[in-house]
Amino acid sequence: MKVVLLSLNWVEYLVEMANALAERGHQVDIIVKKDRVRETVGDQLPALLSPAVTAHVIDDRPRGLRDPRQLWTIVRLIALLRRLKPDVLNVHEATQTYLPFCLRWGTRSPMVLTVHDVTTHPGEDSQEPPRRASVRQFLRQRASAVILHGEWLRQRYLDVTHFDDRKVFSIPHGCYTVFKHGIDTSITDVGRSVLFFGRINRYKGLGDLLQAAKVVAPQVPDFRLVIAGRGGDLENHRQEIASRAYCTLHEGYLSNQDVARIFQQSSIVVLPYIEGSQSGVVRIAYVFGKPVIVTEVGSIPEAVRDGVTGRVVQPGDIDALAAAMIEILTDDVKRHEMSKASAEMPEGDLAWRNIAARTEEVFRRVTG
Repeated sequence: MKVVLLSLNWVEYLVEMANALAERGHQVDIIVKKDRVRETVGDQLPALLSPAVTAHVIDDRPRGLRDPRQLWTIVRLIALLRRLKPDVLNVHEATQTYLPFCLRWGTRSPMVLTVHDVTTHPGEDSQEPPRRASVRQFLRQRASAVILHGEWLRQRYLDVTHFDDRKVFSIPHGCYTVFKHGIDTSITDVGRSVLFFGRINRYKGLGDLLQAAKVVAPQVPDFRLVIAGRGGDLENHRQEIASRAYCTLHEGYLSNQDVARIFQQSSIVVLPYIEGSQSGVVRIAYVFGKPVIVTEVGSIPEAVRDGVTGRVVQPGDIDALAAAMIEILTDDVKRHEMSKASAEMPEGDLAWRNIAARTEEVFRRVTG
């Protein structure tokens, strides 16, 4: 089967899926955005891809159609889709306003849509202009089938869209094994270190984590809290972070090598989300054999074996969050067992070979 994967955001995801599909004998092309490649895998992209996968990089302009050069991007994407003539096109949901035009004029192939977030998150994300909502609506109407990364998300999608439930599928999000390329075997845990990683928006619950850390710090020798990322909620907590000796802030976007380093140095990874859908952070943590503590929001806990690969607590429960951190950080035997179980997830429940096989079944449904 000739498969084209198109994502304007999720570069590592496309690399993993493309390689797994190619292993199953499919002819795979991926279409990714130049600036996202530069921010993530950089010049490693060819080395990360199977020789059976072809990458096409488009130069999407940040100013959109206000930049005349964007017209060339549109023309190129339409021509590319026409030339590739895929049996199936898998698009990861995005809101670039030129996407509907390109899909209308570029291809009539069946389209499988991968949806990462059913609705926008509260805060900054909820303030998107109406034109982006119209792009999302077009993609969902154009889709022959839809993939979501969890049963909770699948049901949420059906509730919101009233789409035919026979065409909506729950398939897990695989682990980001591409980050293994940045592993330095000389790096080990730094003390009893908790990592908070990713976009720092209010719904990610950084405020709750900082409150829980006040409880944890006096009870855990060598306790450290590492905060890595960027986002609008950081300013609300910057002064508090700076005032605590056990806090370290890595602000901004990190290279994949830097991501590998801070995950290797951490003891556990905490996702204290107030609201959410699913998270790639859990999938990175497992690659480095790190136990996770997550809140019961969206489909996030579906990827966690409570008491085995980590702990699941209720959102907003500061005491439970603190207790879970203390439990894992102070029990070396339990933490080692959880680390071992976490490290097995990329080759077990969340292995890309299994996810690609289930995705292939969806592709065959829409092309049959």
